[in-house]
Formats: sequence, C-alpha cells, structure tokens
Amino acid sequence: MKKIKGLLIVALIITATSANAQFKFGLGGGVNLANLGGSDISGTESLIGFNGGMMLEVKLPVKLGFEADILFSTKGASFGSSDYKLSYIDVPVVVKIYMVKVLSFQLGGQYSMLVSGKFAGSDTKGQLKASDMSAVLGLGVDVLKVHASVRYNYGLASIDSGAADVKNNMITLTLGVWIK
Repeated sequence: MKKIKGLLIVALIITATSANAQFKFGLGGGVNLANLGGSDISGTESLIGFNGGMMLEVKLPVKLGFEADILFSTKGASFGSSDYKLSYIDVPVVVKIYMVKVLSFQLGGQYSMLVSGKFAGSDTKGQLKASDMSAVLGLGVDVLKVHASVRYNYGLASIDSGAADVKNNMITLTLGVWIK
C-alpha cells in the first residue's frame, strides 16, 4: 500500500509540473567554427561553416529546461589550401539550467547523421562513419522571443570508418526566434 501511495504522489508531482511547463518552438541559425581532432590527425586549421534548423524547448517551473534541435550543420577542417567539408544533420539535446531568468548553462549530447563529405572536391562519404556523437557544453540567452547560444561540441567517437582516431570538434554560435 505504501508503494502505491508513493507512486501516486510521484505521478501527481509529475502531472502538476508538466501542467506548468512552458513549450516553445522556433527557428534558428548561425555560424560554426569547426576543426578535426584526435590522435591520428594534425596540422589542421579551423573551418567556418553554418547551422540552421528548428528548436524546441520545454521549460519547467523550477530553474530547469530541456532543448532539442534539428539542425543542418557544416563542419570539417582546412589542410593548407584544401578543405575537408562535412555536412551533417545534428540533433543536440541539452539540459538548460537557468542561473537567472534569461541566462542558462547548457549540458548534453548531440547525435549527428552524415549527409556528405568532400575533400578537395572528391567525395569522401564512403570513408566516414554514418553517424557521430558529441558532448555539448554551452551558454544560452532567451529574451522574449529572441534566442542566442554559444556551445562547444566535443567529438566522443572517431568519424573515420577505418581505424584512425579523427573526431569532430566545434564551437557554434546560434541566433533564433521563438515562434510559439
């Protein structure tokens, strides 16, 4: 009987919290400063890319929220006069801890699906893994309908389909607008 009462209390708390949660949907885009890292790669320079797509946030009445995005994102690195250009569909999911009403600390993970890979004009998609995982750390600002965030994505797994240790790393700056 005590277990049932405990489960009912937990269910009531979750229902009450969910009823007070705020849901927002928006569109955003921005700039990526990407590079490739890992023990089997060196001599690279950062490559400037872009990101854009949809954002969804659930903000709880406590100073906590969750944001999930679906973004088209370009990554890669420069090797002297040639660029290694990678395109992904990124799905970052972060916990947002609001330090003050509009400023949040963000921590989470990102799943990425490879769309294309090119080096010096040649297709390299077949030499890369179809997906990637990253840890995400960032700061965000949400004022009225305007959203801004800066995040660092640290590659957790090699993107090379062989045995080489090559990882995506990037800094993203995203600006967006909450539609609802």
